[in-house]
Amino acid sequence: MPTTGSAKKVKVLEAVRLAERYLAGRGVEAARLSAEHLLAKHMECSRLDLYLQFDRELAPDVLGRYREDLKVRGTHYPLQYILGEIEFMSLPFRIREGVFIPRPETELLVEWIDELVGDTPTLAFVEFGVGSGVIAGSLCRRHPGWRGRAIDVSAAAVALAKENFEALGVSDRMDVLVADGLHTLGAEPPFELLVANPPYVPAAEIPALETEVSRFEAQTALDGGAEGTDFYPMLACEARRLLVPGGLVAFEIGHGQAASTREICARAGLESISMRKDYNGLERMVTAFVPDARDGGDG
Repeated sequence: MPTTGSAKKVKVLEAVRLAERYLAGRGVEAARLSAEHLLAKHMECSRLDLYLQFDRELAPDVLGRYREDLKVRGTHYPLQYILGEIEFMSLPFRIREGVFIPRPETELLVEWIDELVGDTPTLAFVEFGVGSGVIAGSLCRRHPGWRGRAIDVSAAAVALAKENFEALGVSDRMDVLVADGLHTLGAEPPFELLVANPPYVPAAEIPALETEVSRFEAQTALDGGAEGTDFYPMLACEARRLLVPGGLVAFEIGHGQAASTREICARAGLESISMRKDYNGLERMVTAFVPDARDGGDG
C-alpha cells in the first residue's frame, strides 16, 4: 500500500485490506491488527470505530501519514512505539523507544496483588524496574491510600514513568529515581510490598526472540543473565531488609524458572511461596511473604 498512487480515492476498508497484505508480506504478525490500530490513530478514533466507517473515503493527508507509519511497521518496529501509548488495566500509558513494552500478562500480577492485599487501605510499596510505570501507576490509581517508591537503571524509563504518574494524577504518591539496585533505598519508612517485573530472558536467547523485541527493545530490560534468574536472589534478600514482618513479595518470572525461583525465595527465608500461571498456562508469577515476627523471623 505505501507505494500506491495518491490520486486514487481509498476507502477505510480497502486501506485496511491493502495495509494488512503489505504487512503480512513483510512477515509482521497480526498484520490486520497493526493495520487497524495505525489507521485508527490517524483517524483519531478507536480501532473498533473503524468498523462503523468502512465506506468512508480517507483524506489525502490521512492516507499519506498512514502509509509512512506502515513503512515503519513493515521493518518490524514495534506497533506500541509507533502509537506512542498502550492500555494497561484499562488505563492509558505513554510508551516510547528505549523503554520496555509492558505485556498483557503483567496485569495478572497486579490482580494477584489485589487479591492478597487489596483490602489494605494504606500501604507503602517499592517497585524494582519501574519501566513505563504501569504496575506502580495502576496500584496507585486502584488504591488511593497507597504510596510507592520505584527505581530503574534507565533514566529514560524513570522520565517516562514520571510523565505517566503525572497524567494519572498519582505523582504526589510516587517517588521515582534512577538507581541500579534496591541497595540504594533505606528501609524507612518500612514497606509492606515489593513488586518487580525484572529482566528474565537468558542472555543467549535474546537474539532468537522476535525481531520486534531483539532488535528494538532495550537489552537491559530483557537480559536476566545466563539462566535468566540473576535478579531474583537480590530481590528475595532485599525483601527481608526492606519489608515489614509479613510483607508481600510479588514478581514475574520467565518460562521454566518456577523451581529455581522457589528455591531462591526459600533460601532467603521467605515463606508461603506460591506460583501462578499466565494466559498460556505457564507458571510466570511468584508471591511470597517475609516471616512474621511472631514466628521467629528476623524480617
